[in-house]
Amino acid sequence: MGVLLSQKLALAIKSIIGLFILVYGTAILFKLSFGEYLMVDGLGDLNYLYLFILCAVPFVLGILGENGVKLTLMSGLFFGTLFVLVHGTLIFSVLEMTSEILARILTVIPISALLIVVVSYFVVNHEKKFIS
Repeated sequence: MGVLLSQKLALAIKSIIGLFILVYGTAILFKLSFGEYLMVDGLGDLNYLYLFILCAVPFVLGILGENGVKLTLMSGLFFGTLFVLVHGTLIFSVLEMTSEILARILTVIPISALLIVVVSYFVVNHEKKFIS
């Protein structure tokens, strides 16, 4: 039991690092490519940190369940693709970052992460039952 717990802990830490790189990496990439950050104060804006933490919670909770590795890979790929596309779209379409837009971003993106993890959990479990 201790080995499994340490493997899940290692996977959780790797997922947190990956999400940190995803959130801040896309911010840096879009700044270098297009000259703008999504958040007003750039990388120092605490809202990037909130976004990272709120998006990391569903993945960490998903890892604690069964099939953590498969679930993390599948949901991580889907969420990473979705996040990069949405982040880029928001940079191009948002003229001015208001508190209302920020509240929507900090609500919708983490909820989409949660939905992707939940759907991936059911897909992985359904696949496991189908193969058995």
